[in-house]
Amino acid sequence: MKRSIWIIAALVGLLGGCATTQLDTPTGFASHDESKTYDFRASDGEGVVIAVRTEKNRPSGDLLYWSSTIDVQLRKSGYEPLDRIDVKSADGHAGKQLRYVLHEGGREMVYWLSVFVTDARVIVVEAGGDAAFFEPKASQVEAAIGSLSVG
Repeated sequence: MKRSIWIIAALVGLLGGCATTQLDTPTGFASHDESKTYDFRASDGEGVVIAVRTEKNRPSGDLLYWSSTIDVQLRKSGYEPLDRIDVKSADGHAGKQLRYVLHEGGREMVYWLSVFVTDARVIVVEAGGDAAFFEPKASQVEAAIGSLSVG
């Protein structure tokens, strides 16, 4: 009986690990409770946010497909592209980071999306905030993104 409880506990732990995506919360940020929209979300007191979403890879596309699709949608929404950077997750998955700026209410807003793709899932790490507050924390945000395990 004890052995079956341990086996069931191990299986539940493994399945639970497949459903959630985590990354290291940067210093000075507070992690928020999970929601239906995000697997992970954290923010600091100045409005800088980092969040992770996981979606099914439907239609079945590769990294180029998903990063291009997201880029087109953001450009249509008024985001100005700044850069496209190759990134890697903590477990070695290649990703693409798209960096944008949006001018809103006389302020410059920074928005980064890091995209990782597996056969089954598309993982998107979103980070952003007012440029005056985001830029001093950019290295912390980069480190948090690099701590992501795609699985």
